[in-house]
Amino acid sequence: MEAVVRRDSTAMAEIYERYQSTLRAVIIGVLHEEGETDDVLHDVFIQLWNQADRFIAAKGLHGFLVTLARRRALDRLRRRLAYRRATDRFETQMKAEFNDKVRGHGVKPMDFDLSDLLSKMIHSLPEPQQEVVHLTFFEGMSQRQIAAEKCIALGTVKTRLQLAQKKLWNHLVPIQNKIW
Repeated sequence: MEAVVRRDSTAMAEIYERYQSTLRAVIIGVLHEEGETDDVLHDVFIQLWNQADRFIAAKGLHGFLVTLARRRALDRLRRRLAYRRATDRFETQMKAEFNDKVRGHGVKPMDFDLSDLLSKMIHSLPEPQQEVVHLTFFEGMSQRQIAAEKCIALGTVKTRLQLAQKKLWNHLVPIQNKIW
């Protein structure tokens, strides 16, 4: 670490080689997925390089690096959760605004042909996609709630909903000028 404080990059490379597998395991243990592990590991070593002068030799390098790795992984996990909460709030807000606009124009979806058309289009989707569309748009459930209730991965719910929306959009594009 004294060499790292003096900005010796070979010392940093040796520390990386010695500890990267241990730190990778710590990070995966917190994040439970490998997708962001390299990013967090990179952040740990950048922080070590930039703050090498704060290292206290008496406490040991192994414990210091494990603590850094765990903290960076927890930071990443918190950011991920905050992003999910924000997207859920945005989705809820957009649904509410849509419902307000529909009600504000006195539109009763069951009273006109577009409702029948959409219903037929939804029923033409594969069953798993129909289910996700129904739970999202007619039951008002969030994607996370659907995943928990149906015991399927959140990514699967998102993919099914995205595929269903694409298919519905592709059906509606040709008749768009007749609707609007």
